[in-house]
Amino acid sequence: MQIAGAAPSDVSQAVDCLAAAFAEDPITGFLLQTGPSYRERLTRFFSLLVRARIELGMPVLVARATASIHGAAMGNSTAPPPWPKELEEEWGRLETSIPGFNDRAALYDEIAERSKPPVSHYYLGVIGMDPTMHGRGIGRRLLRSFCDLSASDPLSRGVHLETANPSNVRFYERAGFAVTGQGRLGSATLWCMFLRHEPRHDA
Repeated sequence: MQIAGAAPSDVSQAVDCLAAAFAEDPITGFLLQTGPSYRERLTRFFSLLVRARIELGMPVLVARATASIHGAAMGNSTAPPPWPKELEEEWGRLETSIPGFNDRAALYDEIAERSKPPVSHYYLGVIGMDPTMHGRGIGRRLLRSFCDLSASDPLSRGVHLETANPSNVRFYERAGFAVTGQGRLGSATLWCMFLRHEPRHDA
């Protein structure tokens, strides 16, 4: 299994993988609202995020075995630029197609903002894998590779993320993350977590 940066040709497989991984996730279920159209909304949601981040040069990693992608992780570096206009407009159409999305997203952002680290950092927005591939260390490798990108950036002092899955809290704590805050997201708890890097002292 190889962990590598995603290319535009990887978008379809990476999105399919993430949509399967987040089929029962509390955060996306809250934001996008579960129901008959949930899988279609989830696919549009991840397609936009993956395409935008690849186009902007933000971190998008995939776990690849031969021609298949079995996991993906993506987020932002220390200073993500604005989205391209056409993708911003497509995101706006997604927002308006989901009743109450903006209100729920505002609540999510409010909780996350309260616990956002005061230092320059990378943001791990999404990490997921093919549900049939659990137990093979793919998630650990994706997480380590994303954190390594942050640690190699002299502007970054760590990695920030959120999760609403209690078992994920333990997974991230084993990787060195600490809970920095939490709040209620509908019926779920949203945990905010941070992994701090020591400042680099390059010669």
